Amino acid sequence: MPPEIASTPTLDTRALALLLPDLLTAEQMRGAACVWCGAPLTAEAAVLLGDRPSPAGVRQFPRACRPCTGARAYSALLDHAPGCTECCASASGCLIGRTLNRLIRQGRR
Repeated sequence: MPPEIASTPTLDTRALALLLPDLLTAEQMRGAACVWCGAPLTAEAAVLLGDRPSPAGVRQFPRACRPCTGARAYSALLDHAPGCTECCASASGCLIGRTLNRLIRQGRR
């Protein structure tokens, strides 16, 4: 396993479900293009979004460009946090909120 994948923290799948589109192109499924804008990605410019099975049972390895990741995660956090009792009660929030915050930070790098 490449070191950049082995050292990547696991992202909460519920948070990713808030973000990822349902239909991806072949390039987006294998991580060669941003899942939102379709821009070609390099290893240095991409944010790993975990892996997931497709409806056909094939593993997908979606990645996104940093600007799209930050914007989408910020929007999802604004939708999620006001209705989440854990996020409202504590600055550390819930696992979904922490995952979205991590993705916002990765989008700023």
